[in-house]
Amino acid sequence: MGDPNDAFDPIAFLETQMDMKKNPRDVRATAVKSMKNIAANIGPDKVQTDLIPLICTLIPEEEDEILFLLAKELGGFVTVVGGPACGYMLLQCFELMCDTEETVVRDAAAAAFASVTAAMEWNTEAKEKCLSMVKNLSAGDWFTKKVVAAQLYSTPYLSCDDEPYRAELRAEFKKLAEGKDELPMVKRSCATALKSLAVAAAKTDNATAVLRDDIMSTLQIYLKDKDSSVRVNATDALVGLIEGWCAIDTDSAKMCWVFTNAFVLEAINDDSWRVRHALMKGYGTIATSYVKSFGAEADPEHKTQVEKFLVMEGAPIEKAFDDMETEVRVAAVKASTVLGDALGGSVLAKSVVIPCMAMLGEVNVQTGVAAEAPTVRIAVTQGLIDLLAVEEMPSDLLGPTITSSLHTGDEPVLIGVMRSLEKGMLNKERPLDFNVFGPEQPLGPLLEKLIEFQSAEIADDWRIRKISMTLFSIMMAGCKKAEAAWLEPFQDQLGASMRVALGDYIAQVRVGAIECLPRLSAAFGLEWVKSNCLAELRKDIESDPFYQFHLKDAMEKPAVERERGSKEVALHSKWITYFASLRVLISEQIDSETAAEWSDVLCTGVEVTTPNVRFNAMLAMGELAKVADDDLLQSKVPGARHTGSHCTMLCYVRGCACVFFCVHNF
Repeated sequence: MGDPNDAFDPIAFLETQMDMKKNPRDVRATAVKSMKNIAANIGPDKVQTDLIPLICTLIPEEEDEILFLLAKELGGFVTVVGGPACGYMLLQCFELMCDTEETVVRDAAAAAFASVTAAMEWNTEAKEKCLSMVKNLSAGDWFTKKVVAAQLYSTPYLSCDDEPYRAELRAEFKKLAEGKDELPMVKRSCATALKSLAVAAAKTDNATAVLRDDIMSTLQIYLKDKDSSVRVNATDALVGLIEGWCAIDTDSAKMCWVFTNAFVLEAINDDSWRVRHALMKGYGTIATSYVKSFGAEADPEHKTQVEKFLVMEGAPIEKAFDDMETEVRVAAVKASTVLGDALGGSVLAKSVVIPCMAMLGEVNVQTGVAAEAPTVRIAVTQGLIDLLAVEEMPSDLLGPTITSSLHTGDEPVLIGVMRSLEKGMLNKERPLDFNVFGPEQPLGPLLEKLIEFQSAEIADDWRIRKISMTLFSIMMAGCKKAEAAWLEPFQDQLGASMRVALGDYIAQVRVGAIECLPRLSAAFGLEWVKSNCLAELRKDIESDPFYQFHLKDAMEKPAVERERGSKEVALHSKWITYFASLRVLISEQIDSETAAEWSDVLCTGVEVTTPNVRFNAMLAMGELAKVADDDLLQSKVPGARHTGSHCTMLCYVRGCACVFFCVHNF
């Protein structure tokens, strides 16, 4: 045993723990994760003189997994190294990590470098060390150093508020990016870095001149590079540059439009579909950015020119709709909604909606190819649904196309389209006007379609029955909130559809119907749900020929129980559906009469011999115990607590009623 008077040396201990020859990887990983705590305890002076040199000696020999953890740990070291004024002392560690062969380690080191340089103070030592580091890596003898070097320019550029220093960083980046003998890997990294550098430059003084004269000149070279992968990254950088440039002010946005629209056209005409795809992925951003050039008092001629460029004849998006590559066409559809928000539905109607309609036909009249793949047709329909929320978008143009895509001939497409409808109806950021689903409206036939799909004879696929019920409930609840005058005749149909869904022989359809109940209760009221959805289910349970046996021992049930048809719902399934329905409907808003009524039913449910029925009854009882008043808890519910003792399943139910009984001092 060591001398207790010997002082404990944390650095020596850490060095021992990090010894690769003595300790396995998990021990060293634990040591790395404890470094920040050790650093906080030994103080900044020891960190600077002992810990950082130790880390620098460990990096060249350490395994990649440990280096990855170390980079993440060092990213938060500014506070323990002596604060922002001493943050630059960590850069030597990152420079060593950037020299490793593993890409993941270099990327982690670059991310940690960004965290440190964003937090540190830019004194003379910090400027010198940072510039020296990026210079050394940019001039590296191996491409890996240059690849990671390109990622290191944007954060110092934004963080250091010193124009001469920024000019020096731009010059070094230009030297790296425009090197004649650079490999495609280096060019791709530089093209990607141009985007973050452009975004950073747009937030600084003299931004317009820097973007126009420095960054744009380098970007032009990459947009014309012979390697298509470089052009893809450069196109993405072009989108970022346009976004940052146009965000400065109206005049800058106009200048950006003048200097960049030609490159947008070149990108959509590129031989590589990946370049065209990259442009369409960012086309909504480009449109939104160019629109900023209109200003408060838009120049009519300039506005017309920009709108024509973006969506009219010969526009990039029109060419994308005609593209032979599926990915490009789908990206164009997805960009349409953002275009609509930027320009308005009236501008977009013919140039976007008509090509989308062509893509949903049996033969795409735009490209002459056979019917689109299901994924494409689903994406197109999703785009059209999103366009419904765009201002001034004529619903009479969209309605028939969306409705016609709902047919049972192609189930995967039908299910995908209905899921897209569900997503569009529930989108709170882009709320729909539910009046478009009225009987005399362009989307009116959609109601009839949904009602039709809820029949097992029409839609044999249970997924169609489930989602059509969900859509019907969303639509009716939305129309109720919108105070649609035509709604009343459909309420009876809604109740009938819910009753059918709650009695469906497929459990997932019943689950879907149960999930609709809170929505309908909020829109139509709990009494409507009780009388139109649950009353018949309760009657069906009580009229079941086996209802009289539900309190007897399971072995006493007649054998005929097993002779039900394959599409009949067993009594225990009806009970489960009913109790699950009560569970989702119980809230603080239920009145005392309803609470008393349901407590009686639930007390009966916990006496049923089938474990799953008792399970669901007790779950619902637990929800009721949360909101019931003390009188009800004392008079109605106590009988249920005794039954729980002989049902082992209830012991582990999450939110089990027994827990709530204890909370309420039962």
